Amino acid sequence: MIRLTSELEQGLRRLLDGGDPVVIAERVRRLPPDQIAELMAALHPADSADVLEELSAAEQRAVVDELDAEDAADLLSYLDVEDAAEVLASFSSAQQAEILGEMEPDDAADILAELPELQVEAALAGMDSADAGQVRSLLNYDEESAGGLMTRHAVTLRANASIGQALGLLRSLPLDEEIAYYLFVTDDAGSLVGVVSLRQLVTADLTTPLSQIMNSDVISVPVDADQEVAAQTLARYDLNVLPTVDAEGRLVGVITADDVIDVIQEEATEDIYRLAGLDIEEDVYRSIFLTARQRLIYLGVNLPTALLAAFVVSIFEPTLERLAVLAVFMPIIAGMGGNAGIQTLTLIVRSIALGEVGLRDAWRTLRREALVGLINGLVFGLLIGGIAILWEGQPLLGLVAAAAMLLNMICAAIAGTIVPLLLKRIGADPALASGVLVTTFTDITGYFCFLGLATLLLRQLTAV
Repeated sequence: MIRLTSELEQGLRRLLDGGDPVVIAERVRRLPPDQIAELMAALHPADSADVLEELSAAEQRAVVDELDAEDAADLLSYLDVEDAAEVLASFSSAQQAEILGEMEPDDAADILAELPELQVEAALAGMDSADAGQVRSLLNYDEESAGGLMTRHAVTLRANASIGQALGLLRSLPLDEEIAYYLFVTDDAGSLVGVVSLRQLVTADLTTPLSQIMNSDVISVPVDADQEVAAQTLARYDLNVLPTVDAEGRLVGVITADDVIDVIQEEATEDIYRLAGLDIEEDVYRSIFLTARQRLIYLGVNLPTALLAAFVVSIFEPTLERLAVLAVFMPIIAGMGGNAGIQTLTLIVRSIALGEVGLRDAWRTLRREALVGLINGLVFGLLIGGIAILWEGQPLLGLVAAAAMLLNMICAAIAGTIVPLLLKRIGADPALASGVLVTTFTDITGYFCFLGLATLLLRQLTAV
């Protein structure tokens, strides 16, 4: 029996209350692997996974090796897929098969997809044939499709089955069957024709056939649909379970809400990273040199666009030589336009990702954002114009600055709307390179409007 020190016990309690896993890991790693494993078995797998991620690869392997197959499977299911695959790869094929056999088929397939093909085949060969068949079938689907996200553990019955038969089936299922809250009704060909909730089952007469209480208007997604579409569908209709069907409408599997949460987090992170030009695999623990190399690529792509903006400024070099004060206001007008463009861009990219805005909504969305740009342009145009008048005592310079600010804010709203929609139209990720294109556009239009207007009115401005 483990004798917990007061310090370790307090640390574990803090972990359960949301404490720092790094601190907890430093405390538990002082114990032998078998004692750490016993402690982890007493915690929720999600909490244990937080601690395990802070241990070294050798320590992770030693701890998981001390767990029984069921506890190891629960623990690995809560790790990031890449981390779980790295831990599992260090075990023998027989151990891998035993652990994977205790997992939900979709979790097992996700982890195996990260392993070399030889290891995958060896692990599948050691699993129960029924479990291996389910996992193998899931591996045939694209990792980012609805099929790659689903599990085949759907509870199905025929429409002529009675409520009593349905309840009998539910009683025979394992208690942890997460999708037993719904039964799916299929016809003789396996096509999905209805769904019945657990509440409907327990409140209806036992002799009532399912066909009389089932909901025949079933929301489903094609098995080859993108995982983002599946996540949007489940969220849109507030579902706990989303069935997947093949081209003939036959039930293939189901996607559960917990899997969709992971997808939403993954897709949101991917969009945010791409807007900033970061690699989707990057985190604060990544190698400094690898991080620097990835960021250099993005910054290198951004350099020509910066040179393009500089070229626009160079066109008006004679104007700047005669009226150097223009240089004071240039970065303000360009910078405010860039910030406004990124605001619009972020909203549009998010709306596209959630399915709220599509190409059919382009004109309505563009008009709305242009009006927002007009209002903000008027406010900040008057503000920067007033500052220019107070600073330099030139009302005409204030007018030029105000007009340039107004035009650039409108252009920023237009660019922030059109760029991601155009990328979507050509099949590219709307978040990819949108930030570079929008900020480049606002820099160029800001400089061109401000310096162009100043050039047209140069004689009046220099005569003051």
